[in-house]
Amino acid sequence: SAILMQSSGTGNCINMLSLAATCQFPLLMLVTMRGEWGEFNPWQLPMGQSTQKALEVAGVIVQRADRPDEVYPTVSAAARLAYNSQAAVAVLLGQRLMGSKSFGVSDVHD
Repeated sequence: SAILMQSSGTGNCINMLSLAATCQFPLLMLVTMRGEWGEFNPWQLPMGQSTQKALEVAGVIVQRADRPDEVYPTVSAAARLAYNSQAAVAVLLGQRLMGSKSFGVSDVHD
């Protein structure tokens, strides 16, 4: 199985992640990060800064890609690890990959 989610939803999955560890089934998570580089929503900061730690405490192996050239090899390696070892593996896709939004004053008046 595989999950694509935003880092802000990670906290909602902690109980489910204990099942992956206990039942030993493969789980690949692709997590797009918020609360990092260029973030404009302050409410994204707490979970964005806690995502990796929360996943690791839940027994998830965490890998990270912050540059476009890192995405394919990192996701490929994570998928092999998850399915070959029956483990939960998350790839955090850094906010620089997704870009940041800007809702400045000039945007409101244009």
